[in-house]
Amino acid sequence: MKNINPPKIEVPHHQQEFRVALLNTRKSTAFGIVLLVLPFLFLSGVVLNHYLQIEFGIFTSVYLWISELDHQYGDNHWLNWAVRILLTVGPLLAILINLLTITHCRYEKLAKELVFAVKLRWQNWFVIMLCGLVFTVFACYLLIENLSL
Repeated sequence: MKNINPPKIEVPHHQQEFRVALLNTRKSTAFGIVLLVLPFLFLSGVVLNHYLQIEFGIFTSVYLWISELDHQYGDNHWLNWAVRILLTVGPLLAILINLLTITHCRYEKLAKELVFAVKLRWQNWFVIMLCGLVFTVFACYLLIENLSL
């Protein structure tokens, strides 16, 4: 028994790797949805009020509130700029936070490679796609509005 060598257990490569998520999945999804509420309500209000000519509670009231702020205070008031920043930067921030949640990065020294891994968390992908859609609508509107002048 003393002459028998103990077996050598080699730890597979995937068990040597320790990946830490930068952000919590549920919290980032919830924060992304919170950042998406104001732009979504505003876009819904624009569509319902201007194109469909329907007054529908909170959807059109948010749109009317933002347009009233614009008419009342003009371009130089801080509240008007805060709303504009929330409408445009909010979806981008939600995309960034959710992308940080689902991506992992590691560096392999031997191969000198940077390896990215993406998790398939469908709730985060849904928020990313919805925020991308809302931001695209705002960006297209801003481009069309400024190019027509």
